[in-house]
Amino acid sequence: MSQPVNPQRRRYRSAVRSEQALSTRQRALDAARALFIDRGYASTTIAAVANAAGISQETIYATFGGKRGLLEGVIDAAIPLKPEQDAALEAIGRLPSARARLRAFVTFCCGVLAQTSPVHKVIRGAADSEAFAIELRARLLSERLANQKRHFAQHVCLELPAGLTPRQAAERFCALTSPELYHLTIEELGWSRRRHEEWIAELAERDLLDETT
Repeated sequence: MSQPVNPQRRRYRSAVRSEQALSTRQRALDAARALFIDRGYASTTIAAVANAAGISQETIYATFGGKRGLLEGVIDAAIPLKPEQDAALEAIGRLPSARARLRAFVTFCCGVLAQTSPVHKVIRGAADSEAFAIELRARLLSERLANQKRHFAQHVCLELPAGLTPRQAAERFCALTSPELYHLTIEELGWSRRRHEEWIAELAERDLLDETT
């Protein structure tokens, strides 16, 4: 007579499998990020990622669907988790002045850029030959603009200069905090992250704050 399955053992095994799957996924993403940044999208192969991560190519295909899914996974992993974002933005919203909130938001966005800018460079390189990368760049820009417009309204709460609409303000800020500009100043001009952040904060204050704030 067969023995009944212990529910606790089943849950334990399920938890172990879930942890193993997450660990495997993270190893693949870490390997893909390093290879994409070092070699570019076109020269990175699934075989190279699998070898660097110590997993099979079949596992990568099953988890991500292929190289495109890996790239999308890498950019998603570089963005802070929503609970972390929400906590940081709520803290910004509690600051006492519009100037302080704007500067804190610049710091927040520059922190995200430090993580995502190298991957955006990979996407720009892939866009030379991959139609999906062009679409991915457009989608990420649209999402960044929508998010910044929402964050300005909910957390930064600026008194804008006369004649400047919330959408125009978000578009200007989106341009200032673009990964392309970050890459230019940090990677090509050799600026420090601190110098870049201070410059963006000064430009944002000059352009987006009402003179009476």
